[in-house]
Amino acid sequence: MKKFIDFWSVPHFLTGAVTALATSAFSWDPGIMFLVTLVLAILWEFFERGIKIGEEIKNVISDILLPLVAFPATYVFAQQAIDTSERRIALFVVVLIVYAYICTIAWRARAERDRDFMNN
Repeated sequence: MKKFIDFWSVPHFLTGAVTALATSAFSWDPGIMFLVTLVLAILWEFFERGIKIGEEIKNVISDILLPLVAFPATYVFAQQAIDTSERRIALFVVVLIVYAYICTIAWRARAERDRDFMNN
């Protein structure tokens, strides 16, 4: 039985955090960027289907919902807890680097056929 939440949940969640931090750091419209986050999450699931990553529907739903949960939580945090755009940009850069690193590790694990990253 496949899981609703798996190791791939971290990069999916961080997608929402990264887009929210970019929105906050660069003063982009949060409504539009929330929709961009939704579109990115859906397009990613089509990409996964295209490269034959088999997932149960509950995992696909989770993969779409996680960035949508992360976005408002991260955006509100950044707006309320970080007082300057320079600090928001710095946090955005740090989280973007962590996101890229985690995605690299996850894709490497999949390429090496690590069972936890194979979705089967």
